[in-house]
Amino acid sequence: MLKLNRSGFYAWLKKPLSNRAIEDARLLKRIKAFFIASGGTYGSPWIHKDLREAGEKCSVHRVAKIMRLNNLKA
Repeated sequence: MLKLNRSGFYAWLKKPLSNRAIEDARLLKRIKAFFIASGGTYGSPWIHKDLREAGEKCSVHRVAKIMRLNNLKA
């Protein structure tokens, strides 16, 4: 159906997460903390500002993408 080798599929399942995915998961925890602290009223620009003040280095677009993928809406 998908013309996929069984061994390739199982190798894909065991593949570790990329560095970017690990970093996004770590950032998500911090974003959620700031989002909850704001009472759910902060959008990505304000969350980005809070992250920068806390010493994180990331772009506002990355914060917006992580928030959008996790349904965090102001």
